[in-house]
Amino acid sequence: MSRKLYPVLEVLCVAALIAFITFLVLSRSGGTDKPVGDVAAPAVKLLEEGQMDKKTNADAAKAFGFDLSKTDGLVYYENTDIMDVSELLVVKLKDAEDAEEFRGAVETYIANQKNLYKNYAPEQYALLEDSILEVSGNTLFYCTATNADALYDAFRKAL
Repeated sequence: MSRKLYPVLEVLCVAALIAFITFLVLSRSGGTDKPVGDVAAPAVKLLEEGQMDKKTNADAAKAFGFDLSKTDGLVYYENTDIMDVSELLVVKLKDAEDAEEFRGAVETYIANQKNLYKNYAPEQYALLEDSILEVSGNTLFYCTATNADALYDAFRKAL
């Protein structure tokens, strides 16, 4: 009797393995085929007057250490006041394989900002602690702002 169960168990194990691999592949997918401006637009609309100013791709590359040749566009907003850490960054990558490299660059940037503001601007440090950094397939979202949750929700809906 137990010998007859082996083929059934083998089939169940293979089916479970296939289901697990499918789950992993689907959970890492995401991103968008839309232009980065279209994905970022709903979040940008929620920016309050004077909250942040639009910056160039070169500004983002300088701040975060990005290789712009790996991007399919980006949108970067930053507050011009040196005592305000508010920022919004949406990057569309040419290849989702580069997402972890870009995530690491933003994490390093956040850590450096925290070290800078930790001892003399506790409100700004708190904003950095609550910043949002998410990757969905070929798209990266980073935001440090008082309304970061609302900006992230608008971004997610646009994907």
